Amino acid sequence: MATEEQYDKETIDSKLMIDHDYDGIKELDNPPPAWLMIIFYATIVWSVFYVFYYHIYYDDSDLPDDLKIYGEQVSDYNESVEEAIAKMPVSTFDETSIELLMDEASLTEGLTLYATKTCDVCHGASNIGPNLNDNHWINGITPEEVFKTIKYGIPEKGMTAFKTQMTDLQIHQVTSHILTTLKGAESTNTKGPEGEKHE
Repeated sequence: MATEEQYDKETIDSKLMIDHDYDGIKELDNPPPAWLMIIFYATIVWSVFYVFYYHIYYDDSDLPDDLKIYGEQVSDYNESVEEAIAKMPVSTFDETSIELLMDEASLTEGLTLYATKTCDVCHGASNIGPNLNDNHWINGITPEEVFKTIKYGIPEKGMTAFKTQMTDLQIHQVTSHILTTLKGAESTNTKGPEGEKHE
């Protein structure tokens, strides 16, 4: 015998039942909740506003022809980039006057960076880059010259620029390691002397 609760459910279901059936299978007319429909219709309204503002109303006459299809988005992006650049800290490091770091902590950090940035892959046994252990140097041997070589690289000779991978302090530490610890030490790089000789 059906309980009152079962009877109520069957009555409600019968009122929601859609008239048609398929192979004896019937379907309830169970609409989405109101809050979901409100969001759905709001997105439709927003899309109309979006198309009108970004594709009809927006003045893109100041943009290059190949960017005009993006309209306001390009301008917003450029403004964001300019704001981000303006907020970036300005380096006070003087690249024109560099004194080598002689303390143990800096030289140890320079050695670690030299290894982790795989400098020895090129300047070691692979003999790809020049030998940094002899007295012959291609791009100068002063701290300023070595620093700039590491920071900005020598693209035409395959030397990577590390300005985006290391800070000025870290490049300073690697420079100090090369010129105080590495230079003159034994090397697995067997390339012959290259560049000018510096004593």
